[in-house]
Amino acid sequence: MTEKQRFLIYTHFAGLLASIRKNNKVSISEAVKIMLSNGIIQKLEDLETGYYLESDAYLERVLI
Repeated sequence: MTEKQRFLIYTHFAGLLASIRKNNKVSISEAVKIMLSNGIIQKLEDLETGYYLESDAYLERVLI
């Protein structure tokens, strides 16, 4: 994984985390639990999915 890919993944991670917190009115730790239980983090880190190249809006529709 390149630094650029890692940056994109973590940027999306932060955006999706904020969306989950806002939409579900939960704490950061609860939002992380939701992301882990739904496999969102794993899907973002899997370079073959190409999710790290997509917009946050698209990822919200597809992953959340």
